[in-house]
Amino acid sequence: MTIKTATRPQQGGDAADRSAALRDVMEVLSEKGFTKTSIADLRNGAGRRYAALQKAFGARENILRAAIRSCAETEASLAHEILRVSPTGREAVLAMLEENVRLRRHSPRYCGCLFSADTLIVPVEESDLHEFLVEKRRALMKHIRARLVQSVTEGELPTRVNCEALANLCLTLLSGLNVRILDGAPPGLLFRSIEIFVYNLGFRAH
Repeated sequence: MTIKTATRPQQGGDAADRSAALRDVMEVLSEKGFTKTSIADLRNGAGRRYAALQKAFGARENILRAAIRSCAETEASLAHEILRVSPTGREAVLAMLEENVRLRRHSPRYCGCLFSADTLIVPVEESDLHEFLVEKRRALMKHIRARLVQSVTEGELPTRVNCEALANLCLTLLSGLNVRILDGAPPGLLFRSIEIFVYNLGFRAH
């Protein structure tokens, strides 16, 4: 995968301040889109933090790329951590899906950039960014599959289960949840749907 070196931060600027500024950029991106977001929009959105972004990433396009990458990295890291620390496979899948809904309640405008940015925000010509997001999703699916395989080994899932297909199903639901949240679906309805989905995966009670 080719990474544009211009999207890598240069020396200078506070990392926490820069991270907050990139979240501000995602707010603007979700409303305007990659093509229509102007430098003026970025200045208004990031405020005093814009100078740090410009110093770190340079051109407008590089700032937008960095914001989407940062958003996707954050989402992926949260999901991976939940899968790692949850004591059972059932709790891991349930927590991963539910936490995704909770996260959107705090960041509704740029809901699910890991899953929807390449269809709602990123233009087709941004091939490197598309590839980056695809790879992030692919890595998450592998982690979900590994957690399900562990559940089979521990007797939580029957040996006949197709862990590859189940992992793909989990990732598909994770993607779909983001679209439903953008549609304004009530969180309570989504939580109930998640409960039904996880119940039907066939986990055995320990």
